[in-house]
Amino acid sequence: MNSSPAYRAVYPYARLALAGVARALAPRLRVSGRFHVPRRGPVILASNHISDSDPPFILNGSPRPLWFMAKEELFSMRVLGLDFGRIIRFCQAFPVDPQGADRAALRYTEELLGAGRAVVIFPEGRCSPTGEMGPVLPGTVMLALRARVPVVPVGLWGTQGVMPYRQMVPRPTLGPVRVHFGAPIQFDHIAALPRREQRAAAATLLETAMRQARAVAQSG
Repeated sequence: MNSSPAYRAVYPYARLALAGVARALAPRLRVSGRFHVPRRGPVILASNHISDSDPPFILNGSPRPLWFMAKEELFSMRVLGLDFGRIIRFCQAFPVDPQGADRAALRYTEELLGAGRAVVIFPEGRCSPTGEMGPVLPGTVMLALRARVPVVPVGLWGTQGVMPYRQMVPRPTLGPVRVHFGAPIQFDHIAALPRREQRAAAATLLETAMRQARAVAQSG
């Protein structure tokens, strides 16, 4: 599961351009905890979700290329006359049905992790209209347990100032924008638990870590 040749060719230049755009839109952008993201090997980045501008800000802060699980409705949208689905597919996003257990998306994610990739998932399954974090859905925990990979909690704050809820066109903000990568979570210590208890314990660990990362981001 490699990046396309075209993506690999433009990635270094796109990263530079993305950094410039991010700073132009959010002059008070701050990224912390980048060292927590493994430079190699499979990992899930589990982030709270407050804006449709979240993925590029996570990518801008990450030290490595990323794949993104994105809600399927984005792939049929047009933004400023452009085929948005085609653009985000090129940027290594793939669709998921957030309303149910999308087995095709889960299998594809497992394949990416098996190939040693880093995959971004928004475990709440939707963008928060208020900025508050909702409950974590079970898919991320199931993937992490089955693939036996670490999960890096990501906390975001201020991206809703760049792209408010249900808006698709970014705007500059002078408010603080924060991306915080928390310490990776491992689930090896609960591997011996019965499956149902294991999933419940893992979900609690993940939600707690995500809330802590979000709190760090919000506090600046």
